[in-house]
Amino acid sequence: MMKVNPIISRGVSAVNAFLHLMGFLCWGSEGLAVAAAGSITNVTVGESVLFPVSPDGNYSYIVDLIFRSNPIVTWYSETKYCHRHDHYKERISVADNGSVWLNTVHLADSGLYQIKMEYTTGNLKPQKFSDFNLQVFEPVSSPTITVECLGNNISLSCSSSQGSEVTYSWETLSPCGNDSFVHLGQRMEFYALPLCESVTYRCTAQNPVSRATSDPVSLAVCTQVGLWVPVQCAMLALLLIGVLTCLYKRKKPNRVETEPPVTEEDLSSAHFIHHI
Repeated sequence: MMKVNPIISRGVSAVNAFLHLMGFLCWGSEGLAVAAAGSITNVTVGESVLFPVSPDGNYSYIVDLIFRSNPIVTWYSETKYCHRHDHYKERISVADNGSVWLNTVHLADSGLYQIKMEYTTGNLKPQKFSDFNLQVFEPVSSPTITVECLGNNISLSCSSSQGSEVTYSWETLSPCGNDSFVHLGQRMEFYALPLCESVTYRCTAQNPVSRATSDPVSLAVCTQVGLWVPVQCAMLALLLIGVLTCLYKRKKPNRVETEPPVTEEDLSSAHFIHHI
C-alpha cells in the first residue's frame, strides 16, 4: 500500500470538507443531496450526492463505496489515503470522517450503492454495510400541446423535449361550469366536440425531481375549422357546377333556322290566288 504523509493527507481532506461545507452554507442545499440508507434517493443530473459514514468509537477503519459490485473508492481513516477508481477520479471526494461525495452525477449513476466499513483496530468489530438506492433524473422542459382536428374527431398530444422517465397529466378547465378533471397519459382523444366549445386544456410533464406545465389551448380552434370546411366544400361544388355548365354550352352545336323549300304545288296555289 502506498504511504502518504498523514499531515498532508489530513490537510487535503480538511480542505475538501471545508469546501463542501462552504458550498452548503453559501448556496444552500440546492444541488446537494444526502443519500438515505435503505431507501430511494432521487437526484437531478449534475447534482452532488453525499454517502454518509458514522463510525463507532475512535477505532481505525476502512471505507469502501461499492457500485455494481465494484469498489469505486477506498479510504483509510488512519492515513487518510484515498484510492479512487479511474472512471471516478474527477468526481469523488471524501470528507474527514470517510463520508463520500459523488459529484456531477450522470443518468448512468443510477443504481444500488453500498458503503462497507471494516474496523482495523480495537475489538475487531464485524463489517458494517449500508445500502443506498440512487435514482438520477434529467429535469423536464416546458411541454407543448399538439392539436389534430379530423372532423369531429380531435386528438391532443403532450410532449416535452427534455426529461427522463416523464409522466403526463391533463387538466381541463371549462368556463361553462366550475368542474374540472384530470386525465393521465400523453394523449387525449375526443370522438365528438364537447358541448362547451371554449373548454381549455393544459398538460403537465413531471418526474420525481421536476414539474412543468404547458400553455393552455382551446378546442374552439377545431370548432372553427369544422364550420369552415363545409362552407369551403359548398363553394367548390358551386364552382365545379359553373365550370361544367360553361363547358357543356361550348360543346353544344348551334341550331340555324331555315325555311322549307317551295314546291310546285305551293306555286300553283299562289298563282290561283293571285288570279282571284
